[in-house]
Amino acid sequence: NTNINVASKITITKITKNIKFGETNLVAVKVHDWGNSGGLWRLPVVITTEENPGYVTRKFTFDKKYLNLPVKNDAPSRMVNVLIDNKIVREFNINLALHEPDFWVYLEIDNFKGKEGVLHISELDTKNKEGIDAIYQDNTFPGEDKLYKEKDRPQFHFSSKRGWINDPNGMMYYAVEYHLFYQHNPFGWAWGNMTWGHAISKDLVHWEELGDALHPDGLGVMYSGSGVVDWKNTTGFQIGDEPPLIAIYTNAGDENQWSAGKPYTQGIAYSNDKGRTWKKYKGNPVQGHLNHANRDPKVIWWEETNEWVIILYLKDNRMAFFRSPDLKRWELQSILQSFHECPELFQLPVDGNENNKKWILYGGAGDYSIGNFDGSKFTLEGALIRYNYGNAFYASQTFSDIPKEDGRRIQIGWAQVETPGMPFNQMMNFPVSLTLRSTKEGIRLFANPVREIEKLYKKKHNFNNEKLVPGNNPVSKIKGDLFDISVQFYIGNADKIGFEIRGVPVVYNVKDKTISVKNEIAPCKPKNGEIKLRLLVDRTSIEIFINNGEYYMPVGLIPDDDNLSLKVFAEGGEAQIIKLDVNELNSAW
Repeated sequence: NTNINVASKITITKITKNIKFGETNLVAVKVHDWGNSGGLWRLPVVITTEENPGYVTRKFTFDKKYLNLPVKNDAPSRMVNVLIDNKIVREFNINLALHEPDFWVYLEIDNFKGKEGVLHISELDTKNKEGIDAIYQDNTFPGEDKLYKEKDRPQFHFSSKRGWINDPNGMMYYAVEYHLFYQHNPFGWAWGNMTWGHAISKDLVHWEELGDALHPDGLGVMYSGSGVVDWKNTTGFQIGDEPPLIAIYTNAGDENQWSAGKPYTQGIAYSNDKGRTWKKYKGNPVQGHLNHANRDPKVIWWEETNEWVIILYLKDNRMAFFRSPDLKRWELQSILQSFHECPELFQLPVDGNENNKKWILYGGAGDYSIGNFDGSKFTLEGALIRYNYGNAFYASQTFSDIPKEDGRRIQIGWAQVETPGMPFNQMMNFPVSLTLRSTKEGIRLFANPVREIEKLYKKKHNFNNEKLVPGNNPVSKIKGDLFDISVQFYIGNADKIGFEIRGVPVVYNVKDKTISVKNEIAPCKPKNGEIKLRLLVDRTSIEIFINNGEYYMPVGLIPDDDNLSLKVFAEGGEAQIIKLDVNELNSAW
């Protein structure tokens, strides 16, 4: 909050941390004779010498949609400050290519049209500025013509146009649109620069990426959180007839230079145009620092007291429960020793009985507890229950504000699947509908793909009551890389039964009563000598739903490009295909 011009030369009287020459850092500087008694400010200061000027500058009058930047994954990381009217509006790190890039990324500059922007780019090698000189504006970005056609691009799992993604955030439904936000690094293949990306869908299958909604600022980078529709305008943000959409998130302080020295706090942002633009609340943070890296607020509406309930992760696997009338004032209710990060809390009927409901609480890994919740305190009814058995699931959320006439609890998780050589990395799990059902082991959470997957069906193959003997493959003529496969096997006297999908074995081991894919193993208990499997097959994953969704097994993998084969098999004896449906799928793109 000073009038210092960022390009001015000022005298540093105290450096509060070790700084190498040529690096941009936030340091404390004492400024005197500015019409007051002086003060201590944290300012973006570049330490320079005549031999090493520290940074280079590019100036643009923004008049396009994108500012395109070349990326080389193994290039040195550079920090970029984007300034308008001598104020930082964006800050990010990027592996800026010196020569031929691995791919291009872009900074969205639509909101800055007509303004002069200045880029300050830390320059470690002042003799080579080719990558910096290559930055340019355009209404398209290199590779846009090949978007969603890339070799390892998931075809019906969401992935971002460019850069890294992880945790789904802010998931809510409003005005016939599902809103999916997500942790996003727009400027690189690896984790970093945490921003809230944003996509919408009308059917959970076809997604439109709207661009980044929440950007890092002086309070920190944008860590995970949740989203709700403020139907009663408790926040007072409403303009017009539409209720505001609210994002509740973590300001991860000290995770970027801009917020050096600041702690993790919680903030809120709002939209009055159905999520197309977002404004951060001027009173942020709404919840100050409690301890360590307190983060990942999950918000639900508590009808009994007309208040919001917020669950916040604290250190040492603890969850704090707050109540708030307006999401601006939080009052602590209780603390529960439970899970690690990314809390989720919701209620489901048992076996569809609306008069018998249970609460589900879980953390990042998805393992859950069943219990009761009174708006202030969660009471566990039993032991922790394992939810998924694959290598491609973490930090899931469920959508808020699903209409009562729909009634589903729809979940999306982060599918941890690396895509080397691609301009994007990681993806989301396919949406699943969650139910609570009674089993011999007790009440359990079941997961099944949402019914909207049928929108992608293009060709069906049906097989009924076929004997399956070693060496026989009834599906040998089917080729492809996108499938929804449902099968009911009678085990018979076989030792193993299963599929080979593009050369990848999916094997049921009769003796062990397990399903295995690569190094991943899940239980599969036969019922009356039968097992049921459903497999969603995409280019970089196989998601398996065992015995009507009793066990959920999402597995990330990248098969051989040239292998499009499909095989169903039995080994060591005979089995029977009671019913097998193979649905070839269209791309969602």
